[in-house]
Amino acid sequence: MRLTTENGFSLIELIIVIAIMAIVLGIAMPSLYQYRQNTNLKEATRELSADISYCRQTAVAENIRHRIVFNQSANTYTIQKENPVNSGNYVALSTKSPGSVSSSVIIMGSPNEPSFTGGVAYITFQPRGTMSAGTVWLQHTTRLSTSTITTNLMGRVNVAYNLQY
Repeated sequence: MRLTTENGFSLIELIIVIAIMAIVLGIAMPSLYQYRQNTNLKEATRELSADISYCRQTAVAENIRHRIVFNQSANTYTIQKENPVNSGNYVALSTKSPGSVSSSVIIMGSPNEPSFTGGVAYITFQPRGTMSAGTVWLQHTTRLSTSTITTNLMGRVNVAYNLQY
């Protein structure tokens, strides 16, 4: 008589593996959630800094002044183009909200409102490549992580993060 063995897992082994997986996931989920929220803030910051760089490049390429106007109460910013040239009148090209790419809530201007050269809440981009110096702050509403976008007169954009874990 031959003994046959069946390969496989017993019910006890399966329950132990599922319990271990549940414990590991229970420990990892809060960290993944925090990571995602901080990533959303970084994503919104990169989007805004990319728009700043794009407006500067467009102003130089088209030889027309552009600007980004920040509306803190509506939590939006508007990209504008001067029309006609040297008139001081601007037409809106697009309006965006920080974090519109991500699903999280990013507020602009916390802890302070956007402030640029002359105490205004907009960045002006000159056709020669210079732009207003100033700072824009972004904050994630639940994590309280912040990012700071700083521009200087020569067109450099610096980003700094203060992430909460």
